[in-house]
Amino acid sequence: MGPQLTRKSRSALRWTDARGFSTTELLVVMALLALAMVVSIPALKDFYLQSQVSASVSTVEIMFQRARMSALKEKIPYRVLIHDQSAATPNTIELQRNASGSFITVSGEVHALPPTIRILGSGSTNSLDSMTVNGRGECTSGNVYVTHDGTNIGVVEIASTCFTTAS
Repeated sequence: MGPQLTRKSRSALRWTDARGFSTTELLVVMALLALAMVVSIPALKDFYLQSQVSASVSTVEIMFQRARMSALKEKIPYRVLIHDQSAATPNTIELQRNASGSFITVSGEVHALPPTIRILGSGSTNSLDSMTVNGRGECTSGNVYVTHDGTNIGVVEIASTCFTTAS
């Protein structure tokens, strides 16, 4: 027969056959949820790091492509400056155009990378601190290393034709 509603006082209605979860059952479920979280945290951390690296490599690659396209379109030199950890504005990439013989930063074209990501400067073999594109679309060749904790994770290779490949 199911639970029956009875009146024990004038103001309160109670279920006489009411059932719920015991404290032990609730604690077991909470312990299982905590265990699931502990097991999944390292995987989520790796996923987060890899997504930061991928986004940073894409940002570097896009800046080089933007410099080449702008230089070809306007027939003037452009430069991409890569600021490593020792710079006044660390972990940033900056697009500059040659205006009257000197490079000036293009408005809105300074991009910061996540703080956990590092860009290797001239300390790495064949690594670029900057890349200049002339008005014909030719540029400095080399590699840009995007790292985390000193291990090479992502590389953007720039050929003299300014074509970039990311890995």
